[in-house]
Amino acid sequence: MRPLVLRWPSFRLIERAALPRWALRLVGPLTVLLGWELGARFGLINTLLLPPPSAAFADLGVLISGGYLGKALYASLFRVVCGFALAVVVGALLGLAMARIRLVDDFFDPIVELLRPISPLALFPLAILWFGIGDGSKIFVIALAACFPVILNTFAGARSIDANLIRAARSLGASEFEIFKGIVLPASLPHIFTGIRLAWGISLIVIIAAEMVGATVGMGYMVLEAQQTFRTERVFAGIFVIGAIGFVTDLGFRRLRRWLLPWYRETQD
Repeated sequence: MRPLVLRWPSFRLIERAALPRWALRLVGPLTVLLGWELGARFGLINTLLLPPPSAAFADLGVLISGGYLGKALYASLFRVVCGFALAVVVGALLGLAMARIRLVDDFFDPIVELLRPISPLALFPLAILWFGIGDGSKIFVIALAACFPVILNTFAGARSIDANLIRAARSLGASEFEIFKGIVLPASLPHIFTGIRLAWGISLIVIIAAEMVGATVGMGYMVLEAQQTFRTERVFAGIFVIGAIGFVTDLGFRRLRRWLLPWYRETQD
């Protein structure tokens, strides 16, 4: 007689039966916000230092209606997009060149490894001297900080190609350009997109820090000004906006990758 074995349904089946995946991804943040709100309402949290989320969202409405948030967002996003675009173009081209041309790799690899550990804010005073207090200095430090993940991921993707594929293409008479277009670039694109996602997050981090150091408008300046006047609800309103921008744009990058690279699928457990 075979023993009776009780099997619990897998968590994947429970997830599919209960809620769609997009809803499940909201459970964690909403639980944190709810616990935070209740803790503030019942006096478990010092609301002067940690105001309830409802106060931050109420102040966010004031910022939107007064037009202040729009001006700050426009200034920050303009700087981020310019620096990010430069980082992606330079990083992808340099990463591909370093992966395929030994001389380029030997020349640029020491430079990349020397600059990569340096905080971009350490170079911000020099950037102000070179480009002034305006947008140029901030775009420079964003581009510098964000290009390294693009370079490294592009390099890893182009170097991970099976050498037998390239040998086979050459034996069939393919030119170097055809090999690059048909083998190297398609194999590198998933890694490039990973670098792009990392670069975007770094760009958002750097612009907030840079605007706190030297700016008169922007999300970083808004948060710093609120902190100096002890308006913690406005500090958290700015934090929520920055986090929401990062979340939505990263979701957009994921969907763009699925649309541009339909042949590529990530491994699922």
